[in-house]
Amino acid sequence: MSHIVCTVSNCYYNKREGCTAPALDVDGEMADESRLTCCDTFIEQKPGMKSSVQEPKGETQISCKAKKCTYNDNERCDAQRIVVNGKNAQHTEETCCSTFIS
Repeated sequence: MSHIVCTVSNCYYNKREGCTAPALDVDGEMADESRLTCCDTFIEQKPGMKSSVQEPKGETQISCKAKKCTYNDNERCDAQRIVVNGKNAQHTEETCCSTFIS
């Protein structure tokens, strides 16, 4: 389990740069750099939509399809801390796991 720092300020699950999702899914099966990964858990926070009322989790289970990432251990992320970026993202493809290392 990992601590998540999320800079995707318009994500439904983002609260004070923490993640309130019960689990996180990172995609990027063929990625060889961070910008080719994405957070599949991302939901755009649209006007009038109520954001998550949960508090950010201290640690979150992360499934990871980025096969070339050093932290991928049998499709589970074993990094202690990850950073998800994607300021003003509207689609999952506009987010990325900046912790990715090949």
